[in-house]
Amino acid sequence: MLKTLLVLIAMAGILTMTADADAEEPSPPFPLGRSWAGGRELPRPLGVGLNLYHQTQDYELRSLRLNLPTIDLAQVSAIEIENATDEVNLKADLWLLPFLNIFGIIGNVDGETTVNPGPPLSELEVDYDGLVYGGGVTLAAGVGRFFGSVSYIVTETDLDTATSSVDAWILTPRVGVRANTAEFWLGAMYQEAEERHQGRISVPIFGEVAYDVELEEKELWNYLAGAGTNIGDHWRLELEAGFENRKQALFLLSYRF
Repeated sequence: MLKTLLVLIAMAGILTMTADADAEEPSPPFPLGRSWAGGRELPRPLGVGLNLYHQTQDYELRSLRLNLPTIDLAQVSAIEIENATDEVNLKADLWLLPFLNIFGIIGNVDGETTVNPGPPLSELEVDYDGLVYGGGVTLAAGVGRFFGSVSYIVTETDLDTATSSVDAWILTPRVGVRANTAEFWLGAMYQEAEERHQGRISVPIFGEVAYDVELEEKELWNYLAGAGTNIGDHWRLELEAGFENRKQALFLLSYRF
């Protein structure tokens, strides 16, 4: 929690300094190929944003090995696995072309994964915290009031324990409509995550034994709904929720210049 607060304070400071920048400075030469937009109004090319993200979902076992003769519980269908993740990150993006946005993120991730293999094994709870970073691209287009986009992002982690790792890649198609100063959209998320932990677990008779567990999503797709609005000439606020197989909530406050 302390690391998360420190990251949040640092990001807020960066946003504040950005907001105080001289608004009269010449605009950067992006996006390239402005004429391809056909006279449509384009967003300011460069942005820095603060993301707050929460997600819960069910996992399934790829493998669970114990330091006992040839024991692998990956085929035990009754095993219940739940994951909860909180993330705070700083996002920087650039409209390289009128239809192509590139971005990178860096921040803090705080997660908890619970594996309940059932009797006679005890519940396994893994807490992790650390650095998350990644990047991606967004393709976007619009006709009149309507628009669509597809985003692709890859993330990796540098966690506080060398025996844990969480990596993911995500695809998010969206379609929406503009209404005055706001936009509303629906979409979906495809997420493939690879999570691995190593440690020790209590096993009757044998006592504490080493384990190696590899996890992946139980369901790859879920649905999204979101809204965004500009606040003045530079600030933008976005809210998004995910439901069905994966529950999530996203808050994004960004400054464009």
